Amino acid sequence: MFLTFETLFNDPNVVKAVIDRVQAQKLDTIFWKKYLDFEETKSRVFKTYLGTVTGVVAGSVIDRNSNKPLRERKSLGSGYGEVAYLGDRYQMDNDRLDMLQELINKFNAAKTTDQVSAMNDIIAYITDDMRQVLLAPHKRMDLVVGDLRSDGKASVKVDDNPQGIEMLDMVLPVNRIAPEVGDKAHFVQYLMNLIVSLRTRFGNFTSMEMSRSTFIKNIVGSADFGDFYKQQLNQKEVQIAAGLMSSEMASTIFQGLGLPSIVINEDMVELADGSYKQVFQDNRISLFTAPKQGKMRWHTPYEITDPIPGKTYTRSEGGMYISNVRTEEGRFMEYGCEWIPEITAPNKMTIIDLDTMNA
Repeated sequence: MFLTFETLFNDPNVVKAVIDRVQAQKLDTIFWKKYLDFEETKSRVFKTYLGTVTGVVAGSVIDRNSNKPLRERKSLGSGYGEVAYLGDRYQMDNDRLDMLQELINKFNAAKTTDQVSAMNDIIAYITDDMRQVLLAPHKRMDLVVGDLRSDGKASVKVDDNPQGIEMLDMVLPVNRIAPEVGDKAHFVQYLMNLIVSLRTRFGNFTSMEMSRSTFIKNIVGSADFGDFYKQQLNQKEVQIAAGLMSSEMASTIFQGLGLPSIVINEDMVELADGSYKQVFQDNRISLFTAPKQGKMRWHTPYEITDPIPGKTYTRSEGGMYISNVRTEEGRFMEYGCEWIPEITAPNKMTIIDLDTMNA
């Protein structure tokens, strides 16, 4: 087999091997997959339900001779969602292409028995390029889903989307609560009373999620946290250092008080300028009734159904495609996909907004 740039990037087996290598390395965690699952939509605009029934209503006790009462299924609030278009183009610089050419020459000069090792060197070298292309849309969705789960709304602004547009603006009908400044001194007691009152509307909450900064400042830093801590440990005096109090220790105390377990979200995503952005917003506490909150709806991009001549395409999950093309400007790797997160029961989410309390 004689290898060239064209045969390398046009060989679906090679491209798939590179994708498999990226996924096997597990250098990057796709955060949104912990909360959503892929689901296809046949139309870019689709109907979505905002009030999925998550429980079963208790049956009626009736007299043996009476008629059964007529029950009606609760109607689900509905709306429409539309997939967002995601795509980037990466130019492979000349230095990397020169090095890749040397590896191709080494492969062509190798004996047949040595070509497997030489091909592994090529795959290993271009894995980092493929990693950028393969994971970029997932990292964008990490940010969008993080905003939806922590604030009930998400948008993509121009300064966070280089050479792009403000193309996303979502607001969910979540249950939003804003404690007052006076609640800060007894915030743990406030949480206990709030969760008890909410159970009659939402059922039991499985988790209480927040950033580490919010945990240290508002939970461990609450004036009444020490009192509950001493009660649970049956101690008269205890010194609490915010930096030494783990979420596991606090969860043990909270569960003893009847509160849901604490989940600290420290997920970070790298932006185009090299800085990092926290996925879960500060000053927010989100209460969830289930570990999964919905679906990542995807639609097959138009370019897949009407491919551009001269470009090679490889499909990935969620209808995503990865392509390679050589033009007068250079060699480019591209991706395209059409995704949008669908939170199926936002009215079951409660978000505690601490901006007013901490003002």
